[in-house]
Amino acid sequence: MMKYGKSISVEELFEPVLCALRCGWRRKQALLLLSLQTGQVAYWQNGEHSWQEQLDEECLTNKQRLADTLRELLLKREVEEGAAVLLLPAAAMMYSEQIVLPSMRRRELQAVLTWEVQQSVPWAEEDYTYSFEATEFSETGEQQCRVTFTALQDASRAELEQLCSNLLLKLQGILLGDMTIDEAAEGWFSGKSLTPVYRQKQKRLQGIAATFGRYLTKAGYAVLGLAILAYGSAWGGCYLAQRDLQEVEQRLVQYAEWEQRMQESEAVERSCQRLEKLLAAAPKSSKEAVGELERISRQMMSGCWLTMLEYNGSKKPLLLQGQAVDALALENFVEQLQKCGNYSRVELLQSEQQGNVLIYKLQLQIKEGKQ
Repeated sequence: MMKYGKSISVEELFEPVLCALRCGWRRKQALLLLSLQTGQVAYWQNGEHSWQEQLDEECLTNKQRLADTLRELLLKREVEEGAAVLLLPAAAMMYSEQIVLPSMRRRELQAVLTWEVQQSVPWAEEDYTYSFEATEFSETGEQQCRVTFTALQDASRAELEQLCSNLLLKLQGILLGDMTIDEAAEGWFSGKSLTPVYRQKQKRLQGIAATFGRYLTKAGYAVLGLAILAYGSAWGGCYLAQRDLQEVEQRLVQYAEWEQRMQESEAVERSCQRLEKLLAAAPKSSKEAVGELERISRQMMSGCWLTMLEYNGSKKPLLLQGQAVDALALENFVEQLQKCGNYSRVELLQSEQQGNVLIYKLQLQIKEGKQ
């Protein structure tokens, strides 16, 4: 959220503004794209394709050979230190799967995928991250959703991050999924945000309730009716009827939990609608606030995101609140803010683990002359 007189949703209400800001900033920056799937290395300057090289197969299978070849290539092409880089991991590093689900809202889809991914990915929990893409389609008159999710082990992610660090490149994102370097570059320079990356939760969700929760009422009554009918048909079926009844009760308990989550989701949605009305009635936010949001968004690191920004003028400290996947992601974000030169002081006010995310609060003192 961002506070400037009133609270506003950054993700939903500021996305068009952020997209335009990202587009303008990115076209001024150099970008290196490295595909470990195809061995292509491509470079853009001022939003235009400058050059492209092809790595041999040995580079893609030998980590040291890859690092040495890339270092020589960057020196030969005079690529500046700290250039932005996007990575496309090799297919062998990732696990990908496609499933079809009933059409649902994105928040519900994300909850369902948490369980589905946990059942499919052949790696230990908390040992990987994943992203997904969803496409709506209609079949036999019913709206459905085709979802492709791709997971990457933390060990592989750490290797890629270390590679960029050794080459003095600034990693902007590891793109999971099946795309070409041209598609990745087009999305980057058009200002699109990077696909969100999620970390698997330790707590097992009730997958059946998450996927088919809205159908459990009718199904529960049907099973209950069958149980009563079986019980009344003969005294000898008493044990079977009791067992069926217990199964129904368990499903109804799961449905009650799902219904509560649905109510909470609807309450959040109503709050968002109220905020949209407040935003429509409120005056335009100042250029200073939007500019500050742009500067902070440039420093965001993978695995760390912003949920609230409180701006009270250039003379007063900025208050940030957000979430991170772990302490390392938060530490990298704080270090990046300290290095960027926009703030004279970056202070971590609070860091608290809540579930599988780290909630943090930061206070930033804007350096004079940086507005």
